Amino acid sequence: MNDEFNRKLEAYEKGELTDQELEAFEKELEKLESYQETLENKPDEQPESAISNKKQRRIVRKGKWKARFQTALTALGIFMLIIILSSVLTAVYYSWGNPDRVDELREVIDHTLTVTDPYGYLGGTSTITKPYFGLEATRDIKKQIGNETIKVGDLEVNFLFSSMTFPERSYMGNKSQNQSAFFFHPESDESFNSDWDQLEKLPEGTVVSAYVSFDELLESKDVEQLFSGKQMNLLWLAVDTGMESSGNNDVISNPIGFPSHPIWHEDDMITQSHEEEEGLFGSTTVSESASSPAYTEGDQNMLHDQFMKTLRFLQDHEKKANQLTFGDLRLEESINFLKSNGIQHYGAVITGPTKEILKLQNEQLIKELKVDEVEFWNWD
Repeated sequence: MNDEFNRKLEAYEKGELTDQELEAFEKELEKLESYQETLENKPDEQPESAISNKKQRRIVRKGKWKARFQTALTALGIFMLIIILSSVLTAVYYSWGNPDRVDELREVIDHTLTVTDPYGYLGGTSTITKPYFGLEATRDIKKQIGNETIKVGDLEVNFLFSSMTFPERSYMGNKSQNQSAFFFHPESDESFNSDWDQLEKLPEGTVVSAYVSFDELLESKDVEQLFSGKQMNLLWLAVDTGMESSGNNDVISNPIGFPSHPIWHEDDMITQSHEEEEGLFGSTTVSESASSPAYTEGDQNMLHDQFMKTLRFLQDHEKKANQLTFGDLRLEESINFLKSNGIQHYGAVITGPTKEILKLQNEQLIKELKVDEVEFWNWD
């Protein structure tokens, strides 16, 4: 307030103002009261402004979470799309070709085991594709003891595209020793205590599977004749590839051979019926039935032809075959040797009643016997 206003206010209080001055001063006071009310009302408006700021912060915070949620949904959608797309492309990759890649990789596993594991012909490989161009192949590890086929473990092999990882084997039960094959070459001077005594001690009501080694190399027909007419089954014939006699180890634990029946391939099968269905990527086989060619027991030529065909097939996939056997098959050397020298055998795998197998002790052509597995009677 200035001095003039203070003077008028003092005169107003003493009643010294004229009527005209009094009227003018009262109007001025009314203006001041109006300003005062305005100033007093301003603090009351501040909480309303503060509430507005809280609402704004709440809206911003809600918007941020909404944006984050939308981003997460978008990322999840893209991830699911990638999985679906990779699954489709994986299926296309492994189903491409004739035969397709799945069948080819399955045959690599099955045929490798058939010619390197005396029981490898038992069962087959199952496959399942995975996202990101993966393929998982699994199969049971089995043995035949007497007339019974028993599961003794599992084999799992994984692929990325067509590259194979190292196989994983797991064994179970009392047959979990994972005992390797056990043969002696006729030219070996190594002495070994055969398991004839073990067979004598086993009770009558048992069956066994065993590795037998011959005193000399035998033709396939001679091996068949050696066991024909006896109460036992010939399961697998070990083949002389020229490398067994030149090895540093007299015990042959990584043999090559074939079962007592032909090794059939996919292209050997005779199609009985075939049904296809058109799809996005061309036609797809929905059902097919096929049968193997006729085989007369004792047809050595067919056994040999299919065995050699299997070795040639594996020669194209030798790296994978070596991974499966954890060894070096040297298939080219074996094939060339067999072409030049023919197929002969230094041993075989047999199964039957214990006391019938024991009678082989009197056979001059049998040099050694190693018991593999023993089971209760199942021969009937």
